Amino acid sequence: MLRVLRNEIDFAIRQSMRIRRRGCRLPHESKEGLFEPEAAALARRLVKTYGLQAWEAVSGRTDFAASLSYLQMLELALTESGATLPPVVNALDAGCGDWFYVQALYGLLRRYKAPAPRAVTLLGVEVDAYQPYAGFRARIDWAEAFAEEAEGATYRAADIRDIDGQYDMAFMLFPFLFARDLRRWGLPERYLRPEEYLVHVAAMVRPGGWLVIANVGDAERAEQHRLLAACGLPVAWWGRHQSPLTPLQQPRYVTVVPCR
Repeated sequence: MLRVLRNEIDFAIRQSMRIRRRGCRLPHESKEGLFEPEAAALARRLVKTYGLQAWEAVSGRTDFAASLSYLQMLELALTESGATLPPVVNALDAGCGDWFYVQALYGLLRRYKAPAPRAVTLLGVEVDAYQPYAGFRARIDWAEAFAEEAEGATYRAADIRDIDGQYDMAFMLFPFLFARDLRRWGLPERYLRPEEYLVHVAAMVRPGGWLVIANVGDAERAEQHRLLAACGLPVAWWGRHQSPLTPLQQPRYVTVVPCR
């Protein structure tokens, strides 16, 4: 109960003060020796295929590796599900945290099975955008720095339920399904509304579009699929994601939902 109360108070303070310090500088860390040979070959392919040379140069080692792991997961999901992208893509990323992976996601949307890069509009939404980071900077400060070179990518501090519009593709990467995870992240209990969020996001995907969801662990994957069934949302494909790019303590699962 103390953790629940503290989360309520801290969140209210963050939302009222909205302390920021813009001008985050990406670390430009060397990637030498970052990957074992198998992972290095995979990383080279992903960077080349999705035009991530600039991101490789400016990113930190951990962010770079994790973002490529996300990219590999999402590429697999699109390929195995048979999902297709229109010539011009309008996409939504619901609950995107500090968006460290935005360059990888943007590259995927622009270049996946495309003879020439597509025009992409990508909106990332995060309810707790003013969570403080080191150096008196906020989550939103880092998110905007990560997205700076992704023309057409916009980060918005908002509750996803306050977002509307129609999207060709939506992503819910690791949404909160259980109270313990929400508390650990520092959010108030009132934001544990997984079914409500799922229905709202799915309703914003145009007919013929796709919703892609990622989960951590077997219990989360099972709960996610229960929610999808309860909401009448079909599953085109789902699978386990394993990657040599980052060590994963728990299995990751990705699910693709066709929207009608």
